[in-house]
Amino acid sequence: MSATLLALQALTNLSLAPAGPGLPHGWTLQRVKGAAAPTFAVTGGHALRIEADGAAAFASYRLRSPLRPRAGTLSWQWRTTTPLRDAALRLRARDDAPARVFLVFADGRMLFYSWGARESRGEHFLSWTGANRGVLVLEGADDADGSWHMERRDPFADYRLVFNGAPKAIVAAGVSADTDQLRGRATAEVSELTWEAP
Repeated sequence: MSATLLALQALTNLSLAPAGPGLPHGWTLQRVKGAAAPTFAVTGGHALRIEADGAAAFASYRLRSPLRPRAGTLSWQWRTTTPLRDAALRLRARDDAPARVFLVFADGRMLFYSWGARESRGEHFLSWTGANRGVLVLEGADDADGSWHMERRDPFADYRLVFNGAPKAIVAAGVSADTDQLRGRATAEVSELTWEAP
C-alpha cells in the first residue's frame, strides 16, 4: 500500500491574520481612478470579506518567493449573496464582479478568476483594459446563493489557455471586487489561496 504526500503552501498570510477590519498586514491596496475603494475585513474564519458599494480596488499580497511553473493545484473557497445580473465582463460599461481572485505573473500579466453574471463557466478572454489581463469565469449570478464554492485550478495551464504562451512565475496574488460601472452593491468572502504540489 502506498501513500501520496502532498505539499501544501498558503500563498498569502490570510490564514494567520487576526479577525478585524481592514486588510491583513503586508497586503497592498491599489485604487481604481475615479472610484471609491471597497471595505475589507478579515472574518473569524480567516476569510477576506469585501463590501463594494459603487466601488472598485485591488488588494494584493506579494509572495515571499515566486511560484515557478510546475505541476500543482491552486485552491480556494469563496461565496457571495449578491449576484450582479446586469453585469457583462466583456463590456467596459458593465464590467462589474462581486469578487475576483487574481494572480500576477513575472511578465506583468494578470489572470483574473472572476465571479461573472451571465457568462458561461470556463469562458475566457482578454480584458478590455489590456492584453496583459486575462479573465476566466468560474461562477455566475445563479451561483450567488451564499454557499461556499470550492475552486481547484492549474494556474499555469490557465495562463497557457488565456494568453496562448509559456507561463512565467507567479509573484503576487490578490482579491478584488468592483461595482463602480453599474453603481451596484456587492458583498463576498474569499478564503486563503493554497498551492498543492504532488
